[in-house]
Amino acid sequence: MSSGIVVRSMILSAGYVVALDDGMISWRPNFGRRTNYRMQYPASVLLGMKGPTGDCESIVIGDVKGNVIRLSLPRLELLDAYETSTTVVRSLCRVSSTSDKILVGNETGDVWLVGRDVPNEVVMLFKHEDSITSIRTIDNQIIIQSGWSKFTYDWEGLIISNTNKNDIFDDKIKQRSNRRSRLLEMKSERYTHGNILDMPIIS
Repeated sequence: MSSGIVVRSMILSAGYVVALDDGMISWRPNFGRRTNYRMQYPASVLLGMKGPTGDCESIVIGDVKGNVIRLSLPRLELLDAYETSTTVVRSLCRVSSTSDKILVGNETGDVWLVGRDVPNEVVMLFKHEDSITSIRTIDNQIIIQSGWSKFTYDWEGLIISNTNKNDIFDDKIKQRSNRRSRLLEMKSERYTHGNILDMPIIS
């Protein structure tokens, strides 16, 4: 029995899946016996895949060494295995509800496509400029989140649009700091007595 620490989990109607830091994947049903599968490396992300019935029939797992596997539910039998890179897989996205193709985003910004219908089962689409927090596809476009920033790509890796929330966040901090400085300056002009902090304006 594994005594590892839970690093990822997924709750389903019939039970839940946990991924432990020792590489163990465990299906724990509401009723019945648990099923386990041992991975070589710890999981970094989980993705449930629905079948024709609408129920989650398999799970896709990315690990800390760039591997992606798909296991059946509830038996946890190995269905597919892919090698993308040697870096942490950060996000997974099913291309469509009727396809087994999976978009894979990793820590170094690489965007991969894996699946049985993919040429050689694995292909690198393009490289994003930063670590990928999440990845999804909408209207034949690939949406990548890197921290607070969102980027929209086409399937050839050309940027359609991007919103850098980090710059907006920094600007708001500067604006708040400047407002506070002006308020303190006004107070210092009204009250000639007392200690007033000298707050510099950020430009």
